[in-house]
Amino acid sequence: MEKIGLYIHIPFCHSKCAYCDFSSYAIGNAQNENAINRYIRALSNEMDLYEETLRNVEIETLFIGGGTPTCIDGKYIHEMINHLKKISNISETVEVTIESNPGTITNEKLDHYLSAGINRFSMGLQTTDNALLSSIGRIHDFNTFVTSFRAIREAGIKNINVDIMFGLPGQTLENLHHTLDTLIELSPEHISAYALKLEEGTPMYEAEKKGLIHMPDEDLERTMYHIIIEVLKKSGYNQYEISNFSKKGFESRHNLVYWKNKPYLGLGLAAHSKMEQVRFSNETIMSRYLEKIENGEKPVIDQVVISEREDLFETIILGLRLNEGLDIQKINERYGIDFYSDNEDIINSLRHQGLVQMTDDNLKLTLKGIDLSNQVFLAFMND
Repeated sequence: MEKIGLYIHIPFCHSKCAYCDFSSYAIGNAQNENAINRYIRALSNEMDLYEETLRNVEIETLFIGGGTPTCIDGKYIHEMINHLKKISNISETVEVTIESNPGTITNEKLDHYLSAGINRFSMGLQTTDNALLSSIGRIHDFNTFVTSFRAIREAGIKNINVDIMFGLPGQTLENLHHTLDTLIELSPEHISAYALKLEEGTPMYEAEKKGLIHMPDEDLERTMYHIIIEVLKKSGYNQYEISNFSKKGFESRHNLVYWKNKPYLGLGLAAHSKMEQVRFSNETIMSRYLEKIENGEKPVIDQVVISEREDLFETIILGLRLNEGLDIQKINERYGIDFYSDNEDIINSLRHQGLVQMTDDNLKLTLKGIDLSNQVFLAFMND
């Protein structure tokens, strides 16, 4: 039975961060129960539309993302997962992750999450500096994060990821070191570290365009990234992917589905899927998404058949993000090719530039290669 990852999108937040370009809606503190209830009902109906698929695969990971799934009443998440269990085949060892923001966790919600089988939390800290948090539009301060983190831990959750950001306007190396040192003391099992990239149309993008904020230069951003790698390595975190670090055995199994180019199904507004060599995505406008679901129609707006060559390229690019690199033997078996012979000139050129290395029949990025990863990817793309 084929194993897949399942993603469910909850597009609601208390407020939208100044750098966010995800499909999400700010509902404020006075929650719009009708809108939430209608959306959760639509999600269950969308599951029903995929019932045949969900019964014929094994769900090995479930990721509930957003938005901020924990900003809505916990009963909605509980009901949604219970409905999924009735119509699908879920692995006994399934990893079930829910994204959360500090200040959106209560004991009542935690009871719902644990009863539903959620066993992993992913929470956005970004930085311990309250002034920086405010400047990027986060609604929490550091103390709120600590309170939420401890509540999750005390509820018995033994697998917590924390997101941090670097390359923030006004962020210093001292800020970054303080964030890392403080986070290491809390000892989450997993840490994701992302450089801030300003997307067109977001408030921070407009502010930078007007000269109201100034992003760190590329050299400072790279220095910050190297500090993160060094500090986390010394503290027992293994960097297993370009942006992700974990204690042994706590790698994100869901994200590994993506990085190993395995099949996944996405449900909800603007969700993306890749099943049976077909990539497809859902409606990005709420009214259209709801209308299609309520008419008994899958809310798919874009569908593309992936050629074997394109799939191979994706496997190469995604696999090179992993520190274990590309297992050349497995690629040869999967695609019926001789990967090294087919790409010998490219590989030798990249090795000469110090961007990749070969280890035990694996092709890996060097630290320099990670810094210049787009250059490596383009080399394979232009082949």
